[in-house]
Amino acid sequence: MWVIFAILNPISEAFRSLFIKKASRGVDPLIISWANNLIPLIVFLPFLFFIELKFSFEFWSAFAGTVIINIIALVLYMRALAEGEISKVMPMLSFTPLFLLATGPLMTGEFPNKWGLVGVILVVFGSYLLNINLKKRDILYPFKELLKNKGTRYMLAVSFIWSFSANFDKISIQNSSIYQHIALMNIFIFSALSLILKFSNKFNFENVKKEKKNLIFVSLFTVGSYVFHMTALSLTLVAYVVALKRMSGMLSVFLGYFFLKEENIKERLLGSSVMFAGVLLILLS
Repeated sequence: MWVIFAILNPISEAFRSLFIKKASRGVDPLIISWANNLIPLIVFLPFLFFIELKFSFEFWSAFAGTVIINIIALVLYMRALAEGEISKVMPMLSFTPLFLLATGPLMTGEFPNKWGLVGVILVVFGSYLLNINLKKRDILYPFKELLKNKGTRYMLAVSFIWSFSANFDKISIQNSSIYQHIALMNIFIFSALSLILKFSNKFNFENVKKEKKNLIFVSLFTVGSYVFHMTALSLTLVAYVVALKRMSGMLSVFLGYFFLKEENIKERLLGSSVMFAGVLLILLS
């Protein structure tokens, strides 16, 4: 059953990235971050009145960790998609399982075995192929491009810090429930982003009105992502869920090509496919 939820999650994530990219042409990434949690807040808040609430030190410590991390990651995520092409930026999230090889054993005691190293090599090689340019004869060009491009740099940072939040999410859910975790997380994140927007003076009602359709779709796909991701996390290992979630990178290559007319689909599809193969090896290790 967990496989179904784990596969639906990247589909939702990929479409969310498409509408984030569209919305970023008219509004600041901070506003998209705020809108991202609006509908989830409305949908999940009522659950707090119908479920048994469980509070403990373990819950609050893990919950505080994931809220802080996700506020930072959410803003960086939106900025990454605003700065770069989704077919190039989204596959960077394939580095999360790589980082989980280090953070997983420390935080939850979960550790895939020997094939993990082969998976790591494939993820790195896939990122090389993703940025390859046959017109350039510099063998190090893909890595230079990876570090030079703001979008990929931001998403690499998101990938790293999400390797911590995925573990915090699981600990929080284990000490409460899926819907308590999701509902409270949306309250805290939405409230924090509202305060940041208020003091930054970046909220522009006219721009928001123009992009309301895209912002609504961003928020709706976020609802789906929350449900699919957290349900899968509650049913199996963190590394398994995060690994399948990285399918969103390959799906985003197709969406970027068909809906945004992004170029170099062959190189990016090959690179993202190799990265996903690496992720699967980490998953099966």
